[in-house]
Amino acid sequence: MENAHFWGQNRKAVMKMKGLVTKEDGNMLKVHIVRKEACGHCRACLSGMMENDMDIDARNLCDAEVGDWVELELQDNAFLYAVLISYGMPLIAFFIGLFVGYFVVSPFIPLPQSLVSFIFGAVCVLSCYAWIKSQNPRWEGGKYLPLAVRLTSEGYEV
Repeated sequence: MENAHFWGQNRKAVMKMKGLVTKEDGNMLKVHIVRKEACGHCRACLSGMMENDMDIDARNLCDAEVGDWVELELQDNAFLYAVLISYGMPLIAFFIGLFVGYFVVSPFIPLPQSLVSFIFGAVCVLSCYAWIKSQNPRWEGGKYLPLAVRLTSEGYEV
């Protein structure tokens, strides 16, 4: 429980929801949730944007077991950082690729500058996504996961 106390300090939640624990694996839980209409604006659960029911991984801070109902929280700014990593970095890589492709690479290739620039930009985006994918294990276990912070009563309403 000392881990829950550590995480409980200085934690601000931007999203709260309830879910049913369906699987326990050490300090990780698989939690079944029903996405509500109200969280349609948040989009913190990008994988569930089209689904109403989904199973998500969460860090177990409340000693929950299979069959327990838990309250989930997503840490403050975690969603923003995830969006910046997923979309901001590839966008920046694309613009850098366009610039380098247009002004540096295209003079040496006998193709239209705009085509070389676009191809180089696309290569930079793909390289960026490959790098993000290679770093995924580092980010999966970190602050971007929801936290199961307390046991709660049955039902999906918070």
